[in-house]
Amino acid sequence: MTNGTALIGPHAPNWEERANSRLSKTNPADSTTGDERDATPRSRFTPLTESNGVTLREEVRDFGAIDGDRPLTWNRAITQYRAYIEDQRDVQTVFEDSQGNTARGSTPHRFSPEYSDKQYAKLKDLERGLVDDYGSRLHTAMLTFTASGAPDGEPLPPVDHLNELDSSWDSITRELRRALDDRRYERLAILEPHPGDGANNGYLHIHLAVFVDGPIARSTLAPVIEAHLRNCDLAQPDAHDVRDDSTISIRHAGRDRDDGDDGLDELAIYLAEYLGTYGDDPLDQPEFQQAANTLLWATGKQRWRPSNGAQQYMRTEAREPDSEWEVIGIETDDEFHPTHGLGGGVDTFTTLTDPPPGSPAD
Repeated sequence: MTNGTALIGPHAPNWEERANSRLSKTNPADSTTGDERDATPRSRFTPLTESNGVTLREEVRDFGAIDGDRPLTWNRAITQYRAYIEDQRDVQTVFEDSQGNTARGSTPHRFSPEYSDKQYAKLKDLERGLVDDYGSRLHTAMLTFTASGAPDGEPLPPVDHLNELDSSWDSITRELRRALDDRRYERLAILEPHPGDGANNGYLHIHLAVFVDGPIARSTLAPVIEAHLRNCDLAQPDAHDVRDDSTISIRHAGRDRDDGDDGLDELAIYLAEYLGTYGDDPLDQPEFQQAANTLLWATGKQRWRPSNGAQQYMRTEAREPDSEWEVIGIETDDEFHPTHGLGGGVDTFTTLTDPPPGSPAD
């Protein structure tokens, strides 16, 4: 799945991966006042990561660090993310066909309302495909996996938290295959931020939607939750009570379902609720949502992770172009920038802290 789709021609590359080297027109400096700092969650003043070997976008490198390649704080990274969103408003991708004709069109980045519309359309495709194939037997289980953002009372670097949350993924999917070994099913994992004023504000957690052919019992899926608890050091047992509907929620989503609290009126709407603030301008979204989007932007992680089968359901048929179009550059403020001068993708750096004096590597 790509981060954007060109309006003209199916072969145009992702604009989010092309515009990385353009300087921001906004000031990325973090200049909060004392009152603003009091109102900002403490977690925003932690660095994105304190680990070595983490690859992040170049825009969140702390160029003022003198002891290695370090990232910005979460707060300053949010400022860079907002500058990136603002800079995309006047970008036009320039296409050229084999006859030398040119055309211009915008390519929505993955945080734009237009991209949200595309995501919702894909969820509708998924719903139609599942209902057609599974019929009245379609049941949906939603499993939730969390990790504490402040296990000892102090907020963790958010990228380190996200990586630890994700560390149980292989075990989760392996346990799910065991639990549903003789069943037909597909899955879609969605990253969602914690809202509110608590310690986990803006940190991400995972919702795993499992689409099953036939009824499914909560007890069947309990080992999947237990796999997360065993393999994620930040997972708390009291937040993963398998008897609680917030941990495992099962609904009947197929045709001819009975009316009542256990049914789903529309599967796509149900899933879209977990995709963030649907349809809003990304800079008008709540602060916790922008904080979480900053983590996805800085790390390159996708918000959702479908199984191969679910991805097939969501794949729309591309229209054959009248002629071959390719991206030749971008246009900003009526100034043309050729593609070959933009680089081949998002510029990144890998975190590295200089070894302490006297260490073997010094």
